[in-house]
Amino acid sequence: MKSQRKLPVLAATAVLMLAITACSGNTPAEAPIEPSSTASPSPAQSTASPSPSPSTEPSSSSATEPSSSPAQEAKMIHGTGIYVGQIDNHSVEIKTEEGATSFELGAGLEQSLETLNMDDPVVFEYAKRSVEGDSSISQRVLSKLEKSAESGSAAPSTGRLAKTKTFKLTLEGMEEEKTATLATGAGYSLYVFDIFTFDAKTGKLAMKVDPGYYAEITKLPSDFNLDALQLEGEEELASTGKVTALGQKERDQRMTGIRLYLTAMGSDLTREYVVKEMDGQGYVIKLNIPQREASEGFGPHVYASLDSMVSR
Repeated sequence: MKSQRKLPVLAATAVLMLAITACSGNTPAEAPIEPSSTASPSPAQSTASPSPSPSTEPSSSSATEPSSSPAQEAKMIHGTGIYVGQIDNHSVEIKTEEGATSFELGAGLEQSLETLNMDDPVVFEYAKRSVEGDSSISQRVLSKLEKSAESGSAAPSTGRLAKTKTFKLTLEGMEEEKTATLATGAGYSLYVFDIFTFDAKTGKLAMKVDPGYYAEITKLPSDFNLDALQLEGEEELASTGKVTALGQKERDQRMTGIRLYLTAMGSDLTREYVVKEMDGQGYVIKLNIPQREASEGFGPHVYASLDSMVSR
């Protein structure tokens, strides 16, 4: 009987042990949940992964790099030249060693123009800036423009001018460099090419091979009347042919500082009557241009010489 009672006790003990084991087994079964709960940060990591915002930072810094290039372009360049005049309300033209050059007016420079006259020697500062939308094109933007302190009321004296100067001329469709020598007339100086003779007393610039090609320069009184000069010029040229007054654009293509430009063309002769003004001093220039072999070379040389005139 005792042995039979032990069996149920042993069986109960075994059942109890199984129950304990089953309970303790549930705990390891829940353990796998913990990896899944630790895996849940992976969404957090995925939300944190947009921290490739550092990768956007290089792009923003690269965006600031172009802004440094305007800073480089903003380097100031100093220059000197001869003031030609306004092109429009926001730009001017200055004759430099490179030739007639246009410049944009910087802020506040409009008032500076009121102190300048055509053909005034000027000093200036400018920066080259790329045109928005096309980096291949640059503008010269002035930050300073004023009359040269050396000029006073007149252009630099001949003592400051080089004895010779090289010009670029277009002859028979080809660009050539020609050297001219400084000469002095009545109240002015100009550069004369070796194809010309120049009489300082009469102000006559004539071709050596054909003296029928010439320009005569006459100094005007300080109170000259432009309207009266126009009437005089029209009367002088009327015998040659129909008299035409050139517009500003056509004048600038030939010379700077032109106040009046009349021309008349006949069957074998062209005559021109020009009023040129420098620093308030006016000159009448009369050109005689026959239609002969020397016509091709006379124009480029004589206009370059006359354009080089400065008061003294």
